[in-house]
Amino acid sequence: MIGLSDVTRLEEDTRALREMDYRHGGEPCLDRVRRRIRDNLPLLTAPVAAEMRQRLHVAMADLRNLAGWVCFDAGLVSNAHNHFSHALALAGIAGDDGLIANVCYRLGRVYLHHGHLDEALRYFDLGRLAASRSGDRLAAGILSVNSAWACACKGDEYGALTLLDRGREQFTASNRTEVAAWARFFTESDLSAMAGAVHTTLAGTAGRHHALAAVPLLRTAVNGYGEDMVRSRIFSLVLLSTGQLIEGDVEIGVGTGLRALDSAASVGSARMRDRFRPLAVQARRHDHAGALDLAERIDARTTPTGAL
Repeated sequence: MIGLSDVTRLEEDTRALREMDYRHGGEPCLDRVRRRIRDNLPLLTAPVAAEMRQRLHVAMADLRNLAGWVCFDAGLVSNAHNHFSHALALAGIAGDDGLIANVCYRLGRVYLHHGHLDEALRYFDLGRLAASRSGDRLAAGILSVNSAWACACKGDEYGALTLLDRGREQFTASNRTEVAAWARFFTESDLSAMAGAVHTTLAGTAGRHHALAAVPLLRTAVNGYGEDMVRSRIFSLVLLSTGQLIEGDVEIGVGTGLRALDSAASVGSARMRDRFRPLAVQARRHDHAGALDLAERIDARTTPTGAL
């Protein structure tokens, strides 16, 4: 009979693997996450105490949710979709709308990363519906700011800024004393990073004046992330460097970009390598030796034979 200790151990394993992913990227986590799934799948068909059944399904759904994110970060998109599908099914069985909202957010991010903006917005909308059912304002805030980013990618300045303001309001109104493990990443620092991402993107799609708003937001994010969120800090450094280059602060932007590259040496993430490439494009727009050197270094570290 499966009891509290079995489910607690599963939750703790998932939490530890999520922390590893934040620090070191999805690639070093892949084998461990796959092993945890293989080892814990029998729990779903074993006898379980009635009071533990819902919690078990939530725990297994979150493990699959993490597996999808890790696969996405490692560049294994088909595997990511498979795990997210299992996560949605298990979260649905458990009736956990907060977790359903989080899985929809992560699926939307997969589509956003690969430029499928309408699909990304569709999943963010589905996630917002689930967040509304659960009354989870933090989940709603996550989905609103990510929808803002997708709108920014489409050049929809009004939509992006409206959704960004809504996300900030939802974050402020949210209960952050008891946050589910899968949503704990969304802190003041992450909100600032997302706002910076929206404005950096709008600087390229709607007007370069948005870089002026992006830079202080991203500085705040970089300074707010600790060693437990290394990958997120690198993403913000990449965007900060991009914004500084757009503003014309080339020397500073190059220095920030080099700092991002140095930090990335200990992180295994295909998604991170993808995020560096637009910075190289931006750097090449400047007739500046340091900027051109930065672009070459990024190329060398993001090619299939390179390693960040």
